[in-house]
Amino acid sequence: MIVYPKNQEQWALLARFLNEYAHVQPSADLKVMAYVTGQNRVLMVVGFNAFMGSVAQIHIAFAPGEHYTPKAMLPAVFNHGFNDFNRKKLIGIVNSKNERAMKYDLHLGFVEEYRMPGMHDDGGDIVILSMTKEQCRYLENADGTERRVA
Repeated sequence: MIVYPKNQEQWALLARFLNEYAHVQPSADLKVMAYVTGQNRVLMVVGFNAFMGSVAQIHIAFAPGEHYTPKAMLPAVFNHGFNDFNRKKLIGIVNSKNERAMKYDLHLGFVEEYRMPGMHDDGGDIVILSMTKEQCRYLENADGTERRVA
């Protein structure tokens, strides 16, 4: 089930998850959501922050050993990022050496916008990926049908 924190304690728990598994430093503007199993196990956490103009940064973290996204999560994530927060573009910043994250983000439909060669702490490239609302295939059309993006 998709969970949004109802209080500061829940927010802190999800922010710690993002920090531990995606190295995201909690910030005052961090908005989080999670997918929790029926056994109250957090499967994944998604965070949004750095709200600038019509852009926000997105962060995705999975629990150890988990590598899939529940089907209901993607429409909720992108509806939250684009519609609830009224953003036109989401950006993700990834270390090029994190092949799993790069593959996952590109599979979601993010595109490489900029690359800073050798600028990550471990010598990898810092890659800025982005997705516009128009590029997002997880949002529904106004008539409730699934959007198809080439």
